[in-house]
Amino acid sequence: MLEEKIVADEVHSRRAPEADEVRELFARFGRAYYYADVLHRGLCNLYSLSRIPEGVPVTRLRMEEHLRDVFKLTLGQVVRSIELSLSPALVKQLNHAIERRNFLAHHFWYERAHLMPSAHGVEEMIAELDTFTELFEAADAEIDKLVKPLNARIGVTPAMLAACMAEVMRGAPMEHLPETRKPKREEVVVGVYNTTSLTTPGKSVLVFVTDDGVVWQLCDAGLGWSPYDSVDANWTPVAKFADLLPARINPRPAVAAPWNYEIVFGKKATLTVRPGSRPGEVVYSLKRSR
Repeated sequence: MLEEKIVADEVHSRRAPEADEVRELFARFGRAYYYADVLHRGLCNLYSLSRIPEGVPVTRLRMEEHLRDVFKLTLGQVVRSIELSLSPALVKQLNHAIERRNFLAHHFWYERAHLMPSAHGVEEMIAELDTFTELFEAADAEIDKLVKPLNARIGVTPAMLAACMAEVMRGAPMEHLPETRKPKREEVVVGVYNTTSLTTPGKSVLVFVTDDGVVWQLCDAGLGWSPYDSVDANWTPVAKFADLLPARINPRPAVAAPWNYEIVFGKKATLTVRPGSRPGEVVYSLKRSR
């Protein structure tokens, strides 16, 4: 019996793989690569959420700005950007995942090509791909444990996430992140207006328009993205800014703490932004220079 098994194994090891076995190999590769991308996106979510200050106002657009920044980074770059806030054990696990993901993306087919002519070799490749998938899934599960409390901190509940997933499963496309450019080191403000908030009914917001037509709003770090695409004819210009414009400003000044900064309008005035006394309140005032 032992001799028969040895002969059978030898025959199997020399047998060319069938079409279904090769298709399964490609499917397992795609599955492994998919879970590597899931891990990358989970880390991007962790990065973005960890940059939202606790206990202060936050807008969806500010979160999306962080997301668009981090989506440009590779898996390794994202890990390096947040590793100081992770446990050594998790960093080690993630570094192993980075190594395996890079091997998968750049070397797997070249270094394993000699196994493909035999059914046994294809089985080896599939088994290896499954270990990659397990590694990526396990690392993502650890990241998810860190993301959940940060989601709760900004009011994103499991029910909300489930509802969004249900929409996607019904065929609704994922929303694209805004294409608004990043603030420059220096912006030229040509208009300041009061208008009604799109997110908080009955509340007015201060918006700034730069010389290239981009509309900005105050955020925790200076001027941030706004939901408005252009100036509306019904907007009311803020009279106290009239003689200050156009003005060259630093849109991202030094920030002592979230929502705690000053934007200087030339030598004439300074816009001071501070947290209010009530939760979620922001107070701003324009101080004229003497």
